[in-house]
Amino acid sequence: MAYVLVQHKIGKWSEFEGIFRGDGERRKMLGSKSGKVFRSLDAPDEIFVLFEWDSVEGARKFADGLETHEAMEWATSGVWSRVNVIDEVFEVEA
Repeated sequence: MAYVLVQHKIGKWSEFEGIFRGDGERRKMLGSKSGKVFRSLDAPDEIFVLFEWDSVEGARKFADGLETHEAMEWATSGVWSRVNVIDEVFEVEA
C-alpha cells in the first residue's frame, strides 16, 4: 500500500477546502482510496493530508502531476507545500 503525505501552509481555509473537495474525482481516477486532512493545533494555517493509494505508480503520478501542483498553488495562495510518496513499514496497536 502506498501513501502520499502532503504538508501545506494554506491561506484561507474555505478556499483550500473547496479546491481540495473539488479535486476528489481526479484523485479517485488516479487510484486514491481515501484521504484524511489534519490541522496543526499550534499553527492552524498548517495542514497535513494523508492519502492512501492502490499502487505506488498512481501515488507517484498524483504527486508529480502538474494538476496536483497547480491545485496546491491555488489552495495555498502560492505559499509552500511539501509532497512525499511513502510506504507503510509496520503498524502498532498502541
